[in-house]
Amino acid sequence: MDVDGVLFKGHFILHLARHAGILIYIRTALLCFLFNINKISIQELIARVYSRFKGITLEQAKKVYQNITVIKHARETIETLHKHGYGVVLISSGVPDLFVKDLTARLSANTGYGVKIDIHNSQLTGEVFGRLSKSIGKKEIIEDILHENNLTWKDTIVLVDDRNNLNIMHKAGINIGVNAHYPVRQQAQYLIDSGNLAEVLDILDIEAADTYKTLFAGMRKQYTHSWYQEIRRKLLHILIAGVPVFSSMIYHTTLTVLFALPIVYLISECLRINGYSFPMLGSITKSSIRRTEERGIAFGPITLVLGAILALLFFPAIIASTVILIVAFADAAATIVGRSMGNHRIFYNKKKSWEGTIAAWMVAFLCGLIYLPISYALLAASFSSIIESLPLKSMDNLLVPISTGILLMCLGY
Repeated sequence: MDVDGVLFKGHFILHLARHAGILIYIRTALLCFLFNINKISIQELIARVYSRFKGITLEQAKKVYQNITVIKHARETIETLHKHGYGVVLISSGVPDLFVKDLTARLSANTGYGVKIDIHNSQLTGEVFGRLSKSIGKKEIIEDILHENNLTWKDTIVLVDDRNNLNIMHKAGINIGVNAHYPVRQQAQYLIDSGNLAEVLDILDIEAADTYKTLFAGMRKQYTHSWYQEIRRKLLHILIAGVPVFSSMIYHTTLTVLFALPIVYLISECLRINGYSFPMLGSITKSSIRRTEERGIAFGPITLVLGAILALLFFPAIIASTVILIVAFADAAATIVGRSMGNHRIFYNKKKSWEGTIAAWMVAFLCGLIYLPISYALLAASFSSIIESLPLKSMDNLLVPISTGILLMCLGY
């Protein structure tokens, strides 16, 4: 297991840099960014960062280390892995070796390795050395452990977060990205973004352990069916129904907020796919995205908001309100009914059902009746439900309101 970003919430060097002062913190954050985009090596990153820690006392560094939050249920998970015959090794290129050794004892891991730091008169000199200050250090240490235990890379499971671990990811039998940065996220066999290490037990299919049963009853069902994620997703989807109300009172303010939302959301998503979390919004996104969206940006909310913006800009208020309500409620109805009762697949889109499409039509018709005569409401409901049933993925959030609005305008309403 990696330590920074996997077992630790955040990175030790950033926590210590914050303690050292705002300028050192900004410089360290910039160096980390350059490392993440492959502009500098791990060796250069560690050397340049630790050079600015010169003069920090060992006691100060220890206090920073002790205050870092450890991922939820780390100790219980490692103990359960031990019970099932797994050995656990902690390896870090950023955390000093003496702290990794202490963490190893705290979490009941087998052994741990960290970067070597030079200390003189109980103060950091800014010098780092040892194998883990180099990019191949982790690979060499793991190979030594495998050789000592007569094992191979196929017997290895690695939990990692950033590109410094790509070389061991490709060799390991199983690789798991934990709060993973984009390069790791794209290549990892499994992903853990919940902040809960016990998901490893689910991935490895360890369900007989007492710890697993106590902490994670029902987890497998939740993640297999993705039902709770879908419910949360559709509740967020329905929030767009508030746009017609607010736009009727504060039109320009509503548009301004709608234009700002995709920008903030994209920032949040860029942080999420690199292992970080935007305040509040990041947690909401993580709780509602589908498994297929974990490796990249989830574009559904963007197309949903964009559809509302275009409807407000180009359609009369009545049509705009109608199509926004349809996309808010009809899509939610299609998903809920389709997932709970959908037994008859649509021949041109096997991922959707006739039951879900009928539910979408009924809800769309009711939404249309709020603003339109019955004949127009029937046409809008029929057309929008057909569009919703097509294999468009998240683009239906944009195409349903726009195409339905164009149809109503062409009909002369």
